[in-house]
Amino acid sequence: MTCPGLPDQQNTQSSTVKPGVAIGILVAVIVLVAFCITGFAAPGFLLRKGPGISLPAPLNSPTTTSSPTSTTESPTSTRVSRPSRPRITITRRPVPPPEKGVQVVADFLSEIAAGDRPSAIALACEAQKRFMDDKIDSLLPLGSRVQITKTGGTAKFVLADVAGVVKGRSARGTVIADRTEDGGFCITTFSIRDAR
Repeated sequence: MTCPGLPDQQNTQSSTVKPGVAIGILVAVIVLVAFCITGFAAPGFLLRKGPGISLPAPLNSPTTTSSPTSTTESPTSTRVSRPSRPRITITRRPVPPPEKGVQVVADFLSEIAAGDRPSAIALACEAQKRFMDDKIDSLLPLGSRVQITKTGGTAKFVLADVAGVVKGRSARGTVIADRTEDGGFCITTFSIRDAR
């Protein structure tokens, strides 16, 4: 049946792919897949054989006398192992604290043992003098027998570990002396507690 005004529909040439083109596309896809699989399975197969490019040594690494060694694991891959760097350990020798600072701590403890409150407070730093009267009464009362057992610190301060008898009981603690602007030392603070 035909409709007036419309051209007759005739079966024109169908859109099929010729067998030669289909085989060519299939072969190309297979070759591409095989190339990709080989590239991932054996990395480096595309690289040329021969001497490699040597990289410069990092500037911050120590110079070594041995060169990197190369071991072959398989015909298609090479692993390079480098000699391990020696571990460097820095040991700092403790610097003994300044003798002037240690002497100020010893003098402070002597004044406390002698019961001389004004002389003990005079050895305190200016900013700490107003607190020393109360600290002496509560932590290190006059007449306490405390001696330096160990000292440490730097050129700017002395930290002295002390031990002795306070209020009839064994006690231990620390006394800190700081360097003043004129190069001397003064007592900054101290802490005394019962020895255990």
